[in-house]
Amino acid sequence: MTQNHQTSPGMRVVSPDQWGPDLGLVAGGTWREIIGPGTGARCRSLYAIDLGPGAATRALAHPGEAVYYVVGGTVTVTEQLAGGRAAGHELAEGAMAHLRAGSLYTLAAEAGARLVGGPSPVDPALGTAPAEPPAEPGVTTYHRDRPGLLVPFISADARLVVWLGAGAVTANMNYVVLEPGERNREHVHAESEDTIHILAGHGTAENVTTGEKFRFGPGDTIHIEIGYWHAVAADQGERVVSVGGPCPADTDMLRAAGVDVDALPLTGATR
Repeated sequence: MTQNHQTSPGMRVVSPDQWGPDLGLVAGGTWREIIGPGTGARCRSLYAIDLGPGAATRALAHPGEAVYYVVGGTVTVTEQLAGGRAAGHELAEGAMAHLRAGSLYTLAAEAGARLVGGPSPVDPALGTAPAEPPAEPGVTTYHRDRPGLLVPFISADARLVVWLGAGAVTANMNYVVLEPGERNREHVHAESEDTIHILAGHGTAENVTTGEKFRFGPGDTIHIEIGYWHAVAADQGERVVSVGGPCPADTDMLRAAGVDVDALPLTGATR
């Protein structure tokens, strides 16, 4: 974990001591902003959600998509549907949940759990009265060990799990492992903000556009604004593990990885 604020034009590294205050969205836990409206982000929000034993969030709904990653424990995502129906999804560590726009849901944990994620794009009215329940289910679950696509120029083990090929247009979640000495190929997202939450390991975040470099550690989050060249290096002799990625989906990156983007569903606004 970093110990001081690190920022440059286009990049910042946010450590846990810089997270925002509890937003009061969890009975028996906390919901704190890492990246979101308070940091000027527009395309992705990332919150640290700590569910104590028996904790549950209030009912939530967003005008756009949302995505979550289970850092530890077991979480139940319950979506409310029209006609008084409900559907529950149990997610263990390493699982991810993608929610379509308008999904009405709660997060709960019997024995406690930790998650990172949130609505993408940012929901300025997060926590306000939810919308009417939708008629159709909107929650899809995934796991880091069942990726939809591998992207070798990000790392030898860069897994796109919740991605455009699975129908996630604006709320994506990747799982990336950098072995000691490994470094991303320098890259840029022309229309996406990139957010990288460090689960394990120490390394260096490089703002290639400005030439600045920042150290990071477990619990830190790297946020890169649209249009800034950057790279992440596991240059401290440790394996670096992270979740996050560009939001909205970066179609140029997907094409560079050999994906026929025009053949994917839900790409009309992003081609």
